[in-house]
Amino acid sequence: ARGYNVAVSVYVEVVLLNNLALDALLVQSVLFARRRKVRKLRFVLAVSVAASVAVAYAVAPEWARIVVRVLLAPAVTLIFDRYDGVKDYIISLLLFSALTFALGGAVSGVNHLLGTRIEGYPLLGLVAACAVALEAGLHLAVRSLPALKRSVRPAGVRVKGEELSVSALCDSGNSLTDAVSGLPVIIVSESLANRIDGWHGKERYKQIEGYIELETVSGRTSLPLVAVESVRVGRKVSRAYAALAEKDFDGYEIILQNTMF
Repeated sequence: ARGYNVAVSVYVEVVLLNNLALDALLVQSVLFARRRKVRKLRFVLAVSVAASVAVAYAVAPEWARIVVRVLLAPAVTLIFDRYDGVKDYIISLLLFSALTFALGGAVSGVNHLLGTRIEGYPLLGLVAACAVALEAGLHLAVRSLPALKRSVRPAGVRVKGEELSVSALCDSGNSLTDAVSGLPVIIVSESLANRIDGWHGKERYKQIEGYIELETVSGRTSLPLVAVESVRVGRKVSRAYAALAEKDFDGYEIILQNTMF
C-alpha cells in the first residue's frame, strides 16, 4: 500500500509539473504575442490555478468538468494580465483559447498520423514537443509582423498642460517599458524635443528621470527618460514616458510603444 501511495504521489507530481510547464508556455505565448509585460505575481497565480485545476479535472465529477471547461480559460485569462476594457480582455481570451486548441489539435494529429493512441509518459513527451513547436512557430510569426504593421498616424503628446500634434510611427516592435513604473515608453525625435521647453540643451538634464537601454542597428544605446502627461492615438489615451533620441526620424516624430495603438 505504501509503494502504491508513493507511485501515485510521484505520478501526480509529474503531471502537475508538466501542466505547470505547459500552462506557463501558453500564458507566456499570449503575453508575447500581445507584446505585454509579464507581471510575475499574476503569471505565477494564473499558471498555478490552471495546473491545479487540470490535475483535479481527472477525478472530478461530470458537473465539475463542465464548469471547468466553461470557466477555466476565462478565469486564467482574467488573472494573468491587466486589461484596458472588455475588448482588450476578449482578444487575449480568444488568443489563449486558440493556442490551447491548436496544441490539442497538434497532439491529436500526431496520434492520427501514427495510427495509434499514445498514452502515459510518452503522451507527456508528445505534448511537450508539440508545445515547443507551437511556441517556435508563434515567435517566428510575431517577429515577422513588424515590417507588415508599420504605419504613421497622427497623435498628440501632452506636456505641461499643452498637447502637441505629432506624426507617430506605429511600430509593433517597440515594447519598451519603464522598469520602475511599468509605463510604456515612446521614442521622441530630436526635432520634437527641441520644440518642447526644457527638453533640449542644458535644461533637459533637470527633466531627466532615468535612462532606458535599447538595441539599435548600430548596437546598444542608452536614452534619457522624461515624463509626459499623456499620449493620445485616436481615442486611446495612455500615460507614458518619453525616451529622447539624438536624431530625427524619416517621416515621423515619435515611435509609439506597441500597446498604444
